[in-house]
Amino acid sequence: MIDKNLWREAGRDKRYLWATLVGGLGSGALVPAQAWVLAAIVSAVFLHGATAADLRNQFTILVALVAMRALLGWLEEWFALRLARNVQLRLREAVLERMEALGPLRLREEQSGELLHLVTEGIEILHAYFGKYLPQLFKTGLIPILFLGLIFPRDWLTGLILLVTAPLLPLFMMLIGKWANRETNKQWRLLARMTGYLQDVLQGLATLKLLGQSAAQGEKIAAISEDFRRVSLGVLRIAFLSALTLELFSTLSIAIVAVALGLRLVEGGIDFQTAFFLLLLAPEFYLPIRSLGAQYHASLNGLAAAERVYSFLYPPAPAGSRAEEPAGQGSEVGQGSEAGQPAGTAGKKAPPDGNDGIGIVFTAVRLDYGDKREGALAGLSFSLAAGEKIGLVGPSGGGKSSVLHLLLGFIQPDGGEILINGTDIRCLEPEAWRRLIAWVPQKPWVFAGSIRDNLLLGGAEVTEAAMRQTCADMGLADFIAGMPEGYDTRVGQGGRALSGGQAQLLAVGRAALRRAPLLLLDEATANLDLVREEAVQAALWRLMRGKTVIAAAHRLQTVARMDRILVLQRGRVSESGPPAELLGRDGLL
Repeated sequence: MIDKNLWREAGRDKRYLWATLVGGLGSGALVPAQAWVLAAIVSAVFLHGATAADLRNQFTILVALVAMRALLGWLEEWFALRLARNVQLRLREAVLERMEALGPLRLREEQSGELLHLVTEGIEILHAYFGKYLPQLFKTGLIPILFLGLIFPRDWLTGLILLVTAPLLPLFMMLIGKWANRETNKQWRLLARMTGYLQDVLQGLATLKLLGQSAAQGEKIAAISEDFRRVSLGVLRIAFLSALTLELFSTLSIAIVAVALGLRLVEGGIDFQTAFFLLLLAPEFYLPIRSLGAQYHASLNGLAAAERVYSFLYPPAPAGSRAEEPAGQGSEVGQGSEAGQPAGTAGKKAPPDGNDGIGIVFTAVRLDYGDKREGALAGLSFSLAAGEKIGLVGPSGGGKSSVLHLLLGFIQPDGGEILINGTDIRCLEPEAWRRLIAWVPQKPWVFAGSIRDNLLLGGAEVTEAAMRQTCADMGLADFIAGMPEGYDTRVGQGGRALSGGQAQLLAVGRAALRRAPLLLLDEATANLDLVREEAVQAALWRLMRGKTVIAAAHRLQTVARMDRILVLQRGRVSESGPPAELLGRDGLL
């Protein structure tokens, strides 16, 4: 089976594809020559009493043919593996680019464990499809035809036997393939489900233990594993049945050829060298078909993986809209665009340099999450002068985080416009615009590595001295000095666990090293106790100096030192004004 998307991907590496096909066909074409020389040697020895010295030239040719066949077979495999590697690399990059384009909000709709399986094991399965199955498929389609062209002129009966029996093998393979394909897709879905479920359980193990549910989850994992075992054994049974049938049919067919040749050889209807040549060629005639059957399971796995990969890269469009085109039909895999951005990137503008500050204007901005009403914006309008600091407060679901995510480019507005120094944000080059933003989220991610590695994510070109000075200015020096190995302390997965306050201080340092003119704070102190909140808040005040700031918070007191406060309720500004003025009102907060 050939998937059109995978074939299109293979076609992007025409050099390796054609080299693989030529190597396979060349190796197959040498088989008849090798068989004829061997038949001539056997005939000369047993019928004419030839010695080794008499057959020196024939032996030299035979060795040369064997060596050439081995070399072409090696080249075929080498080029096929390079083809598979390139396709895997492109697809893996395309999936990662798609994940980046979707952004963190839309990625929440996908199961993280399944995505991890897709990027790793899912694309890895395609290695066997391109490296083994695809080359074998073309050899199966062409080499038997070449053999028949050589056999029929020498013996029409042998050619007829091969011609009649050969189609039975792929016919049976197609019939059993429908059953195998269904079971393989089921196996793939169960594996992805098991991987995702196991990752979720491991991430929430502490909560499960606290609730006394860890044993119950173990039983569920065991049940899923048992389903996967049962389906996998079913797939293996089909594979073994297919292999057994192919071997049985091919062996019986070779036996029929051997009997027919033997009877006519005894009666003098065919000469020994021709009969022996045909007998040597018969197993080689069926070998490509048998080899294809052995790789058929790899094709089913590859097709199942490809279906999931391309459904993620090009999801079905909603009714009435234009579906995304697969690579090769108007777009290229690995050359995606930002989700929600206007078509094309040629018209993107460079963002403002930020030297004179960042001014922001929201005009009637609408954002609709479909059935999810929380966080939606209903014609939000406000302006922010360069260097001004505003706080966004209000109940959960009022739209505070949505404002920040719009500015970060994680989502796009459904209406209205957002102007950055007078330019629509959708017209700015996304990556260049994000370089002007420092962001401190509510739950910053601590990556596996040293404290230094985590800090320098914000500014990779910052010198060691500048990094230490910035940390001192932000009030982080004491926190880092208290770590066992200072800046070299390993944190994140496999390292030292950080408290919520320590992780927030690390995020503040990361944002400070970014040296960006726009600072976005998303509930940066929401989950901290009073002592840790005070330490983080002090670092944040230092970070805000000279920047345009938008800070989202639940409580008005958290942003009491801002220039202005906007109270968001149901996606609109319900109140606004200086902090002191709002604190004296009997409003929402």
